[in-house]
Amino acid sequence: MMLLRRFRLWEEVRWLEVQVANLTCPQRWVQNLRLLQESIWPGGILPKCPRPVRTQEQKVAAEKQALQSLMGILPDIVVEILGVNRCRLSWSLVLESLQQPLINRHLIYCLWDIILEFLDLSASVEESTVTTSASDTPGNPKRMGVSP
Repeated sequence: MMLLRRFRLWEEVRWLEVQVANLTCPQRWVQNLRLLQESIWPGGILPKCPRPVRTQEQKVAAEKQALQSLMGILPDIVVEILGVNRCRLSWSLVLESLQQPLINRHLIYCLWDIILEFLDLSASVEESTVTTSASDTPGNPKRMGVSP
């Protein structure tokens, strides 16, 4: 019985590792950024008029749908350990927190920091500077058409 629980726990941990790897792969970043761009600028054009204000019923329905989706993310073992009510309460707190403008702003800044660090733009700028300065040297084999 204990061996079976350990195996299930290992399966859940492995599943979580795969999910994190899938979420952080470059293809997923590109896909998510395109989806974000399309949701903000549909067809690449800003809308002429703002979207209509959502009713309270629409907001409640969207919150229920988001909560249901987030509950589906959790591995079964986490729900078993914490219980359905605690998991639902935790996700509800997360959703409620995301309604706060200050938290949203901080979250966006942190995400952009992570994205920029992931893309490592500073290294590519330094690399292009080094490449440009090296190609400007008169005795550079690349400039003379000689491969190193």
